[in-house]
Amino acid sequence: MAAWRTNLGKMRASTGVATVCAVAVTLLGLALRAEHALTFDGPGRGADYKVNVHGVHWMLANKRPFFFTPEVSTQVGYQPPLWFAAGAVILHLTGQERPIAWLAVIGWLIRQLVLARMLKQAIPQHRWSSLAALSIHALLPLSVLTDGKLNPEGFHTTLFTVALYGLWRMEREAQTPAGAGLGGASVYGLFSGLAVLAKATGGILPAVGLAVVGFQFWNLRREPNTYAQQRALVRASAVAAGAFCVVAGWWCAYNLVHYHHPFPHIWNLTVHPREPLLYRRPLGWILPFEWRQYLRFPIIYTPTEPRPNFWATSIVGTWTDIYNRGFCRLVGGGTTDRVFGANWGPAYGPEWWVSWRCIHLFVKLAWVGLALSIEAIWAVGYVTWLAVHSKGRRGTLALPVAIGLVTFFVMLFALAYPFDDNVVLNPRYLLPAATPMSACLGFALAKVELSAWKRTALHAFTFLLIGAVGVLVVYERWGV
Repeated sequence: MAAWRTNLGKMRASTGVATVCAVAVTLLGLALRAEHALTFDGPGRGADYKVNVHGVHWMLANKRPFFFTPEVSTQVGYQPPLWFAAGAVILHLTGQERPIAWLAVIGWLIRQLVLARMLKQAIPQHRWSSLAALSIHALLPLSVLTDGKLNPEGFHTTLFTVALYGLWRMEREAQTPAGAGLGGASVYGLFSGLAVLAKATGGILPAVGLAVVGFQFWNLRREPNTYAQQRALVRASAVAAGAFCVVAGWWCAYNLVHYHHPFPHIWNLTVHPREPLLYRRPLGWILPFEWRQYLRFPIIYTPTEPRPNFWATSIVGTWTDIYNRGFCRLVGGGTTDRVFGANWGPAYGPEWWVSWRCIHLFVKLAWVGLALSIEAIWAVGYVTWLAVHSKGRRGTLALPVAIGLVTFFVMLFALAYPFDDNVVLNPRYLLPAATPMSACLGFALAKVELSAWKRTALHAFTFLLIGAVGVLVVYERWGV
């Protein structure tokens, strides 16, 4: 009895430490993003700052969506209206542009809380696995950099994540005796519609839902005495579809009638000469070429140097400031002007130059990030295998399918783009996959079938990598 009480006390103490660490890393992530939102220097480093702000001002003046209005920049003229409308409200209330960036900062905090809720519901006894997921979600360089900027990505990603959480709830409830509830279905449908109104990437959410609901329904049909669960799943799906149509139907319907596409891009409506490179289509785009070049110098110089490669740009760009949007503040060791944008003329000036201290730090981040990316990909595969092998009773398909479709959507967009360059390979387009990938990492660490010492070693290795990322990210922002 005494030994049992001792072990229980140790478990509670360990849980308490993990909880304190989770709160601390969340506050650190919030501080990094808030400080960046308060100090980034606008048009020079703002990631399409000028065109986004132009769209906000236009929306404030005209009080209606763009719908390819000629006087709006083609970079934003095709964009859905929600972020620009929200930005216009903030601009009207504050009279300033910078506060619009807080849509992304607060949005990240919401995503962190949603992730914490998912982890608590799925793996409540595995606080250290949950801490690993929350830590990488807080310190991911791509997220820290993007969620302090004035652009739609962070805001859209928050809506996307909340929608995916609703679908995840539907998926889990489908296997219970009561079946899928209407609460999760309503959240999924409502926020899927809002996500579509914020960015076209939200258009994959209905496809994710079809895959997940179809898988669950197929498994229920093969089991006896599941008619009530099947009926509940159909009812929940109908509620989700109805909520989506109410929120986003007007936007998608207008585009279908006028442009024959639910969320068209400007390139869908323009004829361009196409001279695809054999390197790019199809093999060079998909296979992991050019790693040596990207890892040696993880900064884009021109739109075509280094040679565009989807995986190298996406993974290295997730962990480093590959486009040089100005996150690293380290000085010394000389500077280089081999930076995307530095050769655009004096309008951008020497502020686009990067110190060699930043370059060396990016190299370290790229290598650590590559190791974490491999582990994250394993985690997504493992969670998918659990779901398929258990016929939906363990693991999840909602998160892996969303990750896969986000990646495919971005790849498809880049392949359809009429020019072969790095401009279309912006890693921030993959931001909606960050939260579900973090969740999958936590789930996999908790559920992987290993001996005690191997499980401990895997957790230790993961925390070592995440700790290295955290130190490097803090140093690149606040180091001297």
